Amino acid sequence: MKRFLVGLTLTILIISGVSCGKKSRKPPVPENVIATIDKYYVFRDEFLLYLNLNYKPILEKKDSFILSRILDDYLKRRMIYLYLKEKNMLPSNDAIVEYMKFHGFDRIYKKLDLKNKRYFVFFMILNLNEEIMKNHILKDYVHVDEKEIKDYYENRTEEFIKKKTYCFTRFHSSYKDLMVEARRWIVRKHRDETFIRLRYRDIEVEENCFEEDNIPEDFLKILKKMRPNRVSKVIKLKIGEKEDYNILWLKKVIPARKLKFEEVKDMIYNKIAMEKYSKKEEEIYSEINKKFKVIVYPENILVFKYNGVFPVFNSEGK
Repeated sequence: MKRFLVGLTLTILIISGVSCGKKSRKPPVPENVIATIDKYYVFRDEFLLYLNLNYKPILEKKDSFILSRILDDYLKRRMIYLYLKEKNMLPSNDAIVEYMKFHGFDRIYKKLDLKNKRYFVFFMILNLNEEIMKNHILKDYVHVDEKEIKDYYENRTEEFIKKKTYCFTRFHSSYKDLMVEARRWIVRKHRDETFIRLRYRDIEVEENCFEEDNIPEDFLKILKKMRPNRVSKVIKLKIGEKEDYNILWLKKVIPARKLKFEEVKDMIYNKIAMEKYSKKEEEIYSEINKKFKVIVYPENILVFKYNGVFPVFNSEGK
């Protein structure tokens, strides 16, 4: 495989560096070209191999809507390839070989003929480009310092208020007599959750710790009236569509408090970093969309009717 990849530059020229020739009202693209990205061809057999390897069931159904979305995505990935190529950021031959071996793609590669091997290697590059693009944005554009984190913490106090939390065990069953008996074991015999689980197959036991906003209103009303280590009576309640008998055993109540800076520092860092990442990613993809001109030739696709987002060119010159 490695000997083949030594000639990877030639391979990629064959796949993505073929010029379309001079511009005219009817570009002289060969019949097996389904799209152009600036001066580069996208071949029908290239895309069909991509579909067979990744979306064979969809291809067999000939779902034009989904296949058009897949082609749009593929063309966008081809545009990212050209963007990274200009920046000399494409993966190395060694990285491609390692990626293929790690994911077991080398077994598929060996079964292909020479032409499809070239396409297959190109698909591997497209896959690797996603990680390269992500790392490029994170390394070159996403920087978060301590001051930003502290400012965020101090200016958005409401985000770091942890509301009152109730820790309780809920026992529930559709059999009232079992619940009455189980409560007797808990209150009088001081039996715990494990005992109830082992003794009663028809009683479900749930141990919870929820902030008050996340507790069903009927449960919260009961819990607010209880003291820690108290057990409620058997109560018939409806949760969603299911109505059954319940016992609530309140274990502890944790008062509302503001989370300390050290508790949320990493969370704030990740949030700011993600916001910066998303903003820069959007800017880069907007730049890519403006930089490269894509034209789709629906009549050359043959296997489905294209109705995607890119401009089309047909035999009438439209």
